[in-house]
Amino acid sequence: MIRKPQFDGRCQTVLTEVVNHYIENAEPAGSRSISRIHTEKLSPATIRNVMSDLEEMGYLHQPYTSSGRVPTDQGYRYFVDQLTKPENLIREVELPPDTYYTQNHNLEEVLENACTALSETSHQAGLVMLPSFSNMLFKHIEFIKVGAHEALAVFYSELGVLQNKVIPIEKETSQEELTSISNYLNQEFSGKSIRAIRQDLLFRVKNEREHYNKLKKKAMELSSKVFSEEKNTGSLLVEGTLNLLDHPEFSIDLGKMKSLLKTLEEKTKLIDLLDLCLERDGMTILIGEENAEEEMRGCSLIAENYAMEDEKLGSIAIFGPKRMDYKKLIPIVDHTAKTVSKLLSERKKEFKAGL
Repeated sequence: MIRKPQFDGRCQTVLTEVVNHYIENAEPAGSRSISRIHTEKLSPATIRNVMSDLEEMGYLHQPYTSSGRVPTDQGYRYFVDQLTKPENLIREVELPPDTYYTQNHNLEEVLENACTALSETSHQAGLVMLPSFSNMLFKHIEFIKVGAHEALAVFYSELGVLQNKVIPIEKETSQEELTSISNYLNQEFSGKSIRAIRQDLLFRVKNEREHYNKLKKKAMELSSKVFSEEKNTGSLLVEGTLNLLDHPEFSIDLGKMKSLLKTLEEKTKLIDLLDLCLERDGMTILIGEENAEEEMRGCSLIAENYAMEDEKLGSIAIFGPKRMDYKKLIPIVDHTAKTVSKLLSERKKEFKAGL
């Protein structure tokens, strides 16, 4: 009867040591090197048998005959899942200093410095998605008549970001009516995200149409035009792309490196990836083939959302080879996301106090 290998405690320990060895040295781990550091002081022959079992179960891979083993995506996944258990999280790592954040005065400066902090502290590529229009929190709107059939909508977010949009209006609409509509919308929607406002508008138009007076009807029509769904994803900040050249898995394969640099330059696929992260709660870690795009399958992404109070605005992330130092980088991403969220919440309070 053929013995089926079991993923027991010995396998778990050896797998963890192989992953740590490969992350640190960028070379396949041999049984002899693992036996020297193994807590149970097992012989190289025993370690070799355990490695063989781990390979059969899909956790390790032998790049070529007579070489040591390297982790597969499944092996990395087990390693990361163990790291992210609360009792295993490492707290004492080098974190971005507070000087990255103390002198910022607006949203973009906070996020640009966060991106730089991620890149410089991790020695990987730092990614920060700026909030899309849908994730902005509405503070105030003004409608100004600029033509017989046009009005300028001036939108202010809770963080003081200003956006303008020209919208069509009926010829007989007066500035006085536009001011009344502005006051009504400010009273109804202040503090809500644009996404939430769209949903609210759809509900009201569908369920309360017959209850509208003339003012409310016009307010719904104009606000639907201002807050209409558009192909408008957030912009992406990228820092530290050249850090990837320092990793041997990329420097020896110029074709893979060229494809990866193109992905980082074009940003579209990364934005789609971070959009998916924004839909999740907590930290998202994608390893190798968990990334949908072919050119990203040699990489890992560690991402966490940042928020203003309880409203998610965007995602920050570290992007680099699968052989990244997860023990060090997971706390860095977590710390940076929490710091940015705290700063933005404070900026909101300062902005509201200054109005």
